[in-house]
Amino acid sequence: MAPEVVTIIENRYKVLRQIRLLQPVGRRVLAEVMQSTERIIRREVEFLREQQLIDSNRAGMFVTQDGENMIEAFHPFWKEVGGISLLETEAASRLSVRKVLIVPGDADESEWTKDDMARQAAGEMSRILTGDMVIAVAGGSSVARMAQHVQPMEAIHITLVPARGALGEEVDLESNTVTARMARNMEAAHRLLHLPDILEEETLRNIQRDPGISGVLDLIQRARVLVHGIGDAEEMSHRRGLSEGIVHILKEKNAVSEVFGYYFNDVGEMVYRMNTVGMQMEHVHTLDTILAIAGGKSKARAILSYIRNRDNYVLVTDEAAVREMFALLESRE
Repeated sequence: MAPEVVTIIENRYKVLRQIRLLQPVGRRVLAEVMQSTERIIRREVEFLREQQLIDSNRAGMFVTQDGENMIEAFHPFWKEVGGISLLETEAASRLSVRKVLIVPGDADESEWTKDDMARQAAGEMSRILTGDMVIAVAGGSSVARMAQHVQPMEAIHITLVPARGALGEEVDLESNTVTARMARNMEAAHRLLHLPDILEEETLRNIQRDPGISGVLDLIQRARVLVHGIGDAEEMSHRRGLSEGIVHILKEKNAVSEVFGYYFNDVGEMVYRMNTVGMQMEHVHTLDTILAIAGGKSKARAILSYIRNRDNYVLVTDEAAVREMFALLESRE
């Protein structure tokens, strides 16, 4: 295929993909986001409309079902042409994880990059689910976005459970809320865990006598797939409302990342753990697949501190985070 033809196809794919991220959207906004002119955008939009890949109403342009199918079919080719496929392979090798999925951009600067990661994560989950299966779902903004993009799973029976109790944070980001929303969109069964995330051991032992709660905790232990984000240690210590004493300990031990109540330093050592309810880190390595979603250049250090040498992990991230992780690795060599 001639280079100029590849360029034309790639540009039209980028326009179609951007419309999906922004829809409904007008030409002027689309031109601004893509840093192009309205004249060029008008030409590309008319071509896409003629091919019935997009349509429009008073609110703006949107992608048709044919357009959605085209995006999915063309995605592997676009990643190959844009060098993303090579970057994914290199990232998986350097991080020693099963697979890395990368979207363009920087989640620190773009809400659309965050949505793109959420779509990729939702698509990946649909590919890894088989038969009767329990999926544990953590809370947080990245997984909450993913919940909006999952699709109904036909012909397989799956049950979703929260990976942990309630943090007392924004309700929409709680594990229970995210699990219920994801289950609804997947048309799947689910159970909820109506407990705070942190409990004293004696309190937890007493509560576990309740058959409803013990049943959910048992399902969490039976999960074969886990979905979670990766947090910055300092940010998460504040969100969890930790005491000044514990925050001081985390700083003293150079905690960098946090994953459902466990804190890790730069070299991946666990330096602190909360007495959390639900999924335990000791159980994670036994799972079939863990899907981790985290992006943004500012979070690269946190991602790198946790994700390395976890061979049952699929990481969904963005290009900015990956390139910053590479820079961090090279600075340590």
